[in-house]
Order: sequence, then structure tokens, then C-alpha cells
Amino acid sequence: MSLFGGASSRAWQHWCDAECAHAVDAAVAAPDRRQFLRTSLGAAAGGLSSLWLPGCATASPAAPADTVVLNARVATMDAKTPRAQAFAIAGEQFAAVGSDREISRWIGPRTRVIDAEGRCITPGLIDSHAHFIRGGLTYTQELRWDGVPALADALRMLREQALRTQPPHWVQVVGGFSPYQFREKRLPTLDEINAATGEVPCFVMNLYDRAFLNRAALRVLGWNRDTPNPFGSTLEKDAAGNPTGLVVNTTSLGGLVALFARVPKLSDADQALSTELYMREMNRLGLTSVVDAGGGGQNYPEHYGGIQRLASERRMTLRISYNLFAQRPGQEIDDYRLWSQKVSPGQGDDYLRMVGAGEYILWAATDPANFGKSVAQAPAIMESKLAEVATYLAGKGWPIRMHASYDATAVRILDVLEKVNREVPLKNLRWALDHCEGLSPRSMERVAAMGGRIAIQNRMSLDGEAYAQTWGREAAADAPPIGRMRAMGLPVACGTDSSRVTSYNPWVSLHWLVTGKTLGDTRLNAERNLVSREVALRMWTLEGAALTGEDARKGSIAPGKLADFAVLSDDFFAIKEDDIKDITAVLTMVGGEVVHASGPFAAQAPAVVKPMPDWLPVNVYGGYQHRRAGRTASHGIGCCGSPATAPIIIGDQGAWRYQCGCAAI
Repeated sequence: MSLFGGASSRAWQHWCDAECAHAVDAAVAAPDRRQFLRTSLGAAAGGLSSLWLPGCATASPAAPADTVVLNARVATMDAKTPRAQAFAIAGEQFAAVGSDREISRWIGPRTRVIDAEGRCITPGLIDSHAHFIRGGLTYTQELRWDGVPALADALRMLREQALRTQPPHWVQVVGGFSPYQFREKRLPTLDEINAATGEVPCFVMNLYDRAFLNRAALRVLGWNRDTPNPFGSTLEKDAAGNPTGLVVNTTSLGGLVALFARVPKLSDADQALSTELYMREMNRLGLTSVVDAGGGGQNYPEHYGGIQRLASERRMTLRISYNLFAQRPGQEIDDYRLWSQKVSPGQGDDYLRMVGAGEYILWAATDPANFGKSVAQAPAIMESKLAEVATYLAGKGWPIRMHASYDATAVRILDVLEKVNREVPLKNLRWALDHCEGLSPRSMERVAAMGGRIAIQNRMSLDGEAYAQTWGREAAADAPPIGRMRAMGLPVACGTDSSRVTSYNPWVSLHWLVTGKTLGDTRLNAERNLVSREVALRMWTLEGAALTGEDARKGSIAPGKLADFAVLSDDFFAIKEDDIKDITAVLTMVGGEVVHASGPFAAQAPAVVKPMPDWLPVNVYGGYQHRRAGRTASHGIGCCGSPATAPIIIGDQGAWRYQCGCAAI
């Protein structure tokens, strides 16, 4: 049966490569891409839509495929065949892309045939800036408030988890949420946290801006009236001079990083298991690759041993390209001299590969991660130190990525890079600036002149209200200036900056790209900075792969590329804009292997990874807390393939549900 009710099979047989290319050129040239998509999708609803026809002939198969997917609406991100109905997989790669009729020729007696049931399929999503390796170590320990609709619900979770947590461990909420996502539009108070957690130590951090420690945590740490302020932070004290438990970042996030490092961690074996579960959670959301941005306290090689073991034991369900983040402020050049003797860019394989330096290559050349903070001027020595590190890395052929939220930071970085560029050309290094919310037109021109790239993240979706309050609505409307970046031809990839600053859910980011809205439902982005769903998807697939020089291997559904893709719970191109953030995957494959399956595909799900010990919050709450609002993701089936047994929660903003209670996330 044809996916398109009124479509003749002859339309598939006679659609030639030239016509396909002509249709693509017309689509790209259309002055209003959004209107083009709306019109095309409207035509699809009534019959045949050229937007969704592949029109590209496939080669005759030399041998049957291992897997064939039919009856789909495939957005390939491949210019030669932008839309398709089916594809074939041989080994780890896509072998052919085309119509049901064309791809059916690849079916043999042992071919696994998957009926996509008319669903939307995209290339596997690529988060081009995440702190995955670090986040994976503590994922199962963390109580995640991502997606929780009301502070009352979050405090209820905190109270429940305090009853389960076993000593010496703490209840910990390490980020990924925004006070603006809550109905109450605020953070919890220390009194509320103390009432919820009692004698169990608790650590709650928001956006590297502040951390809340309950009374039990203060006792464990031994903090008293004589305790000095943590590095780069202020420890609030009451009228009697005793610490209240509130630690506020003033000049550096290093103090909060060091504070969290004192929270007890799981064993090495349980941290590896935690990382596996974090991968499964990513797969559930359609992610197949991340670019790891490193982080403070994540030293090479000792903090990479766990992920390297998982890779060597073939337990990876997510591809990781990682950058090395300078660990010692003031001694960054020594870090990179040491590391360059142990590893080089490109070392590894398609599952775990080192790709360069960043996002900190010099601690002095950065700015605040929280938009409510003023920007302190970097020390005068910054330029000479940055020149030393950047010249060394460029001479070694290391790609560079640098954190620059504000233009004042970018200007000084670019002053240095232009000098380095005269000695060692940067064009072939695939270097990039990250974040770029306040990047000026002149700075964009300078980036383009040196062949640089831009990597943005949806930090505004969680902290946009604070940005508008600090810098004004006019500045917020261009934070970041995506429209001008694209008009200038700058390559722009998108990611999350998860999991401490933002949520790891890619669909929250895609929702922000398309709507310009925060999680508090505030529209900040100007129309000129919104993108079509097609462009948003490209920024989350092919551009993410290009950022690390891996676009010949992944990022699109095309013959010869790695068979990474996601079958979505909802049609990304047709669903209401505000429902985009609730999309999940019902089937995700990496290298032609199923890494997540639910709903109608649950029978193909891989073996459940059961987290231990039982008190871990992931056993109860699962991953990202999706609102249900009258609709059930994955068609009401639990992650393990069983009917969803996790309880429905009647919260302050309606009904919602924890992820599957079986913990098969």
C-alpha cells in the first residue's frame, strides 16, 4: 500500500535524478521556506507531495540488505535525495535510498524488513556541544528536574528521593532546569529544600549561577562561620555569621564545580553503568552522536578511562567526538603540551574519537555561563597567554573551539586569532566560536574571513528571561543573531550545552530554533532569527557532523554513510510548533543496530540495562519528564515495550507522567 493515498506507483518509477535536483533547487531558492514547507505538507495531506518523493534511482543490489525500512517519510538531509520513502542498510552503512518499490529489490530471505508505518524518519541527531562524558558518570545519581512543570512537583520528587537515598550519598539536582519552566516562575528556597530533605545531605545547582546546600550538607562539609568564600563565589551567611547554604557564583564557575566534586560518587563500575544508561536516554530522544566539550575536573586521560573501556568492550550506543578542555588555569599550555604527546586529533574510531581542543583553551579568555551576570573584563595578560596556547595548538593541527557568549570576549579572542592566523593559517583547522549570543556583525565578518564556524546552543530557552532583564529585550531578540550568521554564509551547528547548564533534550533546542520561545513560553527571538524546521534539523545533523570534520561519515541518510537514524513519535514537519519539544524516538538505530525501540517497535528493543543500586533516582523517575497534556509519547507504550506502568501525576499544570517505571530508558 502506498504511503500517499492518491499517488501512482508510476510517479515513483519515472521520477528522475534531474527532476529531483530541480525540485530541490526550487525549494532552496524559495523566498519563504516556511510557506514552502506548509504548502508542501498540505499537499501531502491531500495526496502526492513532491516534498516527500525521493526521485533518485538506486543501484542494483549486489547482495541483499541486512535491513530495509519501508513506508516512511524520510528527511535525509542529503541534497541529492532530500526526501525518500525507504532505504536499505548493509553492515553499518546505508546502501540505498529511494522509493518502496526501488528499495524492495534489496530484500532477501534474511533481510530484516521494518514497516515505518508512515512515520517521519530523520538522520540521527548530533548534539554539537554537550558535556556528556562528565554527565554520564553521575546521570543515574541525579534527580533531574528537566521538563517538570511545577516547582511543587519538583519539591515532591526531592522529598521522595530523600527517603530513598542511602548514606553516604546525597540528593543532587545538578542542572538542566529553569525556574521559568515552573508554574511558580521561581527557584526553591532553602527553607523548602530543608523541609523536603531533612537530615539527608542535598545539593541543588541552577545554571552555574548558584547552589543550595541543605543543613545536613553543611554539617557533612564542616562549614561554619569561619568558612571562607569558595573560589569565585560568595557563601551567604546569616546575621549571626553562620552559612545559610546558598553559594552564589560571582566571578568563576570553578567554585561550584569544586563544590560538586565533594559530593560522594558511585563506584567506577556503577559510573560505567550510569554512562550506558545516559546513552540509552539519548537514544530514546533520537540522538546518535554528541560532541563532548570537556569540562572542569575532567582531566585526560584519567577521567576518560571509563568511556574508553565502554568503547573497547563495544558497549557504546552513542558516538562521541571529544575535545580536551584545559584543566589548570594559568598552566593551560602545559596541559596541551602533555596531552599532545599522548593523543592527536582524529585518533579513535567512529564511536569514540578525539577531535581537538576546547571549549576552554584558556580560562582567562571566557565569560559567564549565566546571563544574569555582568561581564568582568579579562586580565590584560589574556592576549599573550591565548596567543601562546593557540599558536601551539594550530601548529600541531589541533582544531580549536572557544567559549564566547558576549562580543567583548569574542573581539579579544579574534584579535589574537588573527595574529595566529598570519603565522599558522586557521582555515583548515575547522575552528569555531561557541555560544555567541552577543556576537556583533563585525565579529562575524572576522570569523568568516578566517574560515571559522559557529556553534550555538539553546541556553536562551532556559535563561532567556534573565538575559532580557540584564541586557534588554532588543538585545535578547538577536541572542544569538542566527539570521545574520546564515545570511553571511557562516556554518552554524546547534547543540544543548547540557547537562548542567541546559537540558540534554534536543527537541527543546529544536523547538527554540523554530519558535524563539523559552521554556517559560516567552517569545524573545526576532522573526529574522527563526529558522524553518528543515534548517533547524540540518543544524542538528549535517552541520554538527561538519563541525568536527565527520560529515563524510554521518549527518545525513545517504549511501555510504553510517546508518544512524531515528523514527520519530510525531512528524517533526507537521506537528504543532509548541509540541516539538515533546517529540521522542520510537526506534533509533546506530550503525544499523537497534539501540532504542518502543511503541509499535518494542519487540526489537535491545536488552534492558538495569541500574543498581535500587535507590538511584533514575529507577523511579527515568529521564526527561515529558508533559502528556492529553497525548502520550511513544503511543502509550513503556520504554521496555510493556504498557506504561509509571504513575500518572496530577500536578499543578495538568497530568504528566514519569518515564517508564521499569527504568528501561
